[in-house]
Amino acid sequence: MVPMLSRSLLILGCHAILGVRGGGHAILGVRGALAMLLLCCGPAALCGEDDLTAWVNEGKWPRGPAAVEPTPEKQSAKAKRLQGIGDSRQAAEQFKRLGNVYSESDLAEEGLVLSARNYLAAGDYTKCREQLTELRRRYANPAFLDVIGEVEIALGRGFLEGKGEGGTYRLASRIRKATAIFQKQYDLDPQGRWADDALMGLGECAEALADYDTAIKKYKELLEKYPRSELRAEVESHIASCINKREPRPEYTESETDDVRRRIQQAKEEAEADNADLDMAALEENERILGERQARKRYEQAQFYIKNAHFRAAEVYFELIKERYPDSPWAEKAKRELEQLRRR
Repeated sequence: MVPMLSRSLLILGCHAILGVRGGGHAILGVRGALAMLLLCCGPAALCGEDDLTAWVNEGKWPRGPAAVEPTPEKQSAKAKRLQGIGDSRQAAEQFKRLGNVYSESDLAEEGLVLSARNYLAAGDYTKCREQLTELRRRYANPAFLDVIGEVEIALGRGFLEGKGEGGTYRLASRIRKATAIFQKQYDLDPQGRWADDALMGLGECAEALADYDTAIKKYKELLEKYPRSELRAEVESHIASCINKREPRPEYTESETDDVRRRIQQAKEEAEADNADLDMAALEENERILGERQARKRYEQAQFYIKNAHFRAAEVYFELIKERYPDSPWAEKAKRELEQLRRR
């Protein structure tokens, strides 16, 4: 409603425009009267407050940082449009608003899950963790348990591999955060879809810190508890790699080396059978290192027999090196030793 003062001025202005005389007052010009109206009353005096003005005054302006669509369905569609064009950060914000503003909606849980996933894609691990924490606080039995597990594992890997926000932390801090995420996921859902991935992550965290005994323990636990896991071939490869890195040690045994060779072969066979994506170059490198290690051990044993004048036994070991490890540098050494032995 136009204020009383503005209404009076409006009447006076109209009288002035129409040329109304009163009490000997001079007639105002049309231009002067209009100027008086605009200066004294403003636009509202001429056209009043419309619906848009009232909307803005009530704080319902449809744009801005806190904008929310009028229904959860429209808010979800808006967020998914942003996700579809690859704007992960804006999509995450819109999904977050869906979960918070429409917390009683059937779409609220999905909104929080997709918010966490898009924050992860944007590299904002802190906000991703906040959304995951909020999800577990609100929903004791979440409907999107597998999706939550997927995001948790990806988040842990982000810290482990130094991606996104994870790249801003030092190795020890990254591994500590990743370990906590993998362990929490495993504890909360030990029979779930991502349990074997959680154990795999725990093993890789230990391996990254050169704690090879713990890494091997976690890898073997995975093989024991989840014999049908798709990660078996990769795990076998990691075990072989850890044993290689851990050696040489005083308790070195041939049986353990043979076990590694068996695991490498098993990893290759499983990868071929399941058409798994396995780093064959790494497996072959591990196999080469093992071969050289065994050749060296055979050479040392042959040298021991030479020192003790058991030349025939030494000759057997040198022949063994030539036959089993022909590509090893120890094969050439064994050949020279054999030539010297046969000149005796």
